[in-house]
Amino acid sequence: MKLRYLCLLTAAWLLASNGYATAGEIPVAQAESDSFEVVGRLESEGFVFYVDRSDSNAPVLGAQLEIEQGGVSRKAVFRPAQGDYLVADGEWLKTLRQPGEHLLGVTLVAGEESDLLSLNLDVHAESTAAIKVDGWGSVLAGVAVLISLLGLLILSRFRKGAAK
Repeated sequence: MKLRYLCLLTAAWLLASNGYATAGEIPVAQAESDSFEVVGRLESEGFVFYVDRSDSNAPVLGAQLEIEQGGVSRKAVFRPAQGDYLVADGEWLKTLRQPGEHLLGVTLVAGEESDLLSLNLDVHAESTAAIKVDGWGSVLAGVAVLISLLGLLILSRFRKGAAK
């Protein structure tokens, strides 16, 4: 009976910790001025930016957003369905995915308003590793859960056969 509970607890722990063990910490950079707030997340699909008004937190949609790092600039593409901006240039993102601190300049033009903000992106080694192994971590955790459940089933059958 104790072994059954141990198997169930192991399976529950693997399922619960799976999201935390493989997702890793997503690097985030943010800056705020009198008019705007910009938050950037370095995700697997690229560098995703969210732009809001500082006073009301209302999203700023359809603006022009240009990100500069190390003397090289890239325009972020507005994605209306998501309400965010994306830089998906893999070659430009290679440097940002390296562990360390990265200083970014953001030029924002929203209608008649414009602003220049600076963001500091701090990337840790485990953050970049998590992006690369996320799928395998889920697969391995799923296999571990299946093995635990299979062991529980075999144990249950074995004990029923011994009781007869």
